[in-house]
Amino acid sequence: MTKVFVAGANGQVGRLVIETLLTNDCEAVGGYRDPVSQARGDTTQFHAVHFDLTDPVSTLAQAMAGCDAIIFAAGSGGKNLLEVDLDGAVKTMAAAQQAGITRFIHLSALNVQDRSFWPKSGINDYYIAKYYADEWLKTRTSLDWVIVEPTALTNDDGTGKITLKPQGQSQIPRQDVATVLVEAVTSDLHRQELEIASGDVPIAQAF
Repeated sequence: MTKVFVAGANGQVGRLVIETLLTNDCEAVGGYRDPVSQARGDTTQFHAVHFDLTDPVSTLAQAMAGCDAIIFAAGSGGKNLLEVDLDGAVKTMAAAQQAGITRFIHLSALNVQDRSFWPKSGINDYYIAKYYADEWLKTRTSLDWVIVEPTALTNDDGTGKITLKPQGQSQIPRQDVATVLVEAVTSDLHRQELEIASGDVPIAQAF
């Protein structure tokens, strides 16, 4: 049974990732700032641990020790982009390497790599943080990564279907993003980026 650590397990996508892992016969370790108030009770398949992205790398590494893969779905909601969305992601990558975990699935955003698509206001700083976190993962680590880059997120029910490399305006339910993140863990993708939106291709057949 694959044991997956989820950074940001209490976030909107993170909670769905945990549920999806458990329904896919994976063992899930959820990282929470306050596991007592934020997490469900432990089971044989699920374990909640304290995980604060402002902690030292060595502390983060201890929390994820023994896992087979990392899904990074954490974010500050725009409140602490440098320390959480950027440096927190980089520290989690360093912690994974320190803990001997090579598989790293990183949640990013569509068109982050192209500055011409960055919004001029609002979430522009989020795109900047994600851009440099992605670049660090690709060029400054030896991790076996997959970067998942969804279009605009919704809270609609998941369809289980996506399209790759979407063009024009598009959306995707958070549940489908969570499914892609989980599927990516055991996929044949290695050091690749996945640009996704809702579509007609079943997720299990899409990559």
